[in-house]
Amino acid sequence: MNTPARYLVAPALALLLCGCDVPKGTLITDCEDNGALHPVCGLQSPEDIAVVPGGDYLLLSELGNMGEYPGRITLFRVDDESTRTLYPMAIAQAPAVLQGDPGCVEPPGEEMSPHGSHLVQLEDGSWRYLVVNHGGREAVELFSLELSAGGEPELRWQGCVLPPANTVMNDVVGLASGDVVYTRMYHPDDFLGALRGMLGLVSGDVWRWSPGSGSRLLPGTEGALTNGIEISGDERYLFVNQYMDKEIHKYDLQAQQRVATASVAHADNSTWGPGGELWLATHDMEIPVYLACTEDHRVTCGMASTIVALDPETMATRVLFRHQGPPMGAVTVATPNRDKVYLGSFLGDRLLVAPLDEFQR
Repeated sequence: MNTPARYLVAPALALLLCGCDVPKGTLITDCEDNGALHPVCGLQSPEDIAVVPGGDYLLLSELGNMGEYPGRITLFRVDDESTRTLYPMAIAQAPAVLQGDPGCVEPPGEEMSPHGSHLVQLEDGSWRYLVVNHGGREAVELFSLELSAGGEPELRWQGCVLPPANTVMNDVVGLASGDVVYTRMYHPDDFLGALRGMLGLVSGDVWRWSPGSGSRLLPGTEGALTNGIEISGDERYLFVNQYMDKEIHKYDLQAQQRVATASVAHADNSTWGPGGELWLATHDMEIPVYLACTEDHRVTCGMASTIVALDPETMATRVLFRHQGPPMGAVTVATPNRDKVYLGSFLGDRLLVAPLDEFQR
């Protein structure tokens, strides 16, 4: 989610009035295993995770606190847990032919601040990596993912999608056709800003961009702090996480309407699990814990998190995994790969690695 603390004036006042205590284990400073849970430290808030084809590498979207400071896109090697920064790079040039909006002609600079991301294979067989960027400009950056036999993956900037004015985005998915679908979390020029969504009022929605025609609002997608988004394998349905509505909306892209709803509180990002269920990373939104954790986004937070599995056909849900405290909480995404699950957060300095068996009991 990552709503900047400056928008939480009312919750902060409520905390002062109630004199609430912050539970032990809320702020984590060590980097020790906790049973089967293994932290990989030295990162910067890996908010979203994509698995590179083949499973040898992950792409980490390392958040810069909504553009307040720079972030980065990092390549994570699963075998030895080594990392390498893919972007920003020392030299980044625009391609001869841009793939995004005509008005976006320069690559993002060093102030780039990544957020939600998605890896999609286009109709021509190439791979596109999309990432929401808050640093320097509000945009969905488009990268080609280049894979070579025996070499490490590389990213090449190809263009960007510029949202309508008065937009703070959160997450994105791509279609094989080249279309891009993204969530608007809130309107920054609104007097209440993100606080409107925190109060459960409509603040966001979902947009679809197409080459040649630009962005258009998808009707019936409004919600309170519209957050993560995922797309079905046949590209027929979107699954939209309405964070403060405490709902998941199944949206038919052909009919352009919501067709089903599931009750899931505070769902952040989504990934597809190995059994075809949608895995939702959710938070326990305790105001004292949230405010203590977001005072310094570089400190790891132990806020309770639950991974919920959602059946995309019946919209039935079940709990897969729940954790609070060290070595990491405030989970934004749970991405399965081989025999492990990789969990990211919008806070702190680490990635959490857990055995897949922990999610299949």
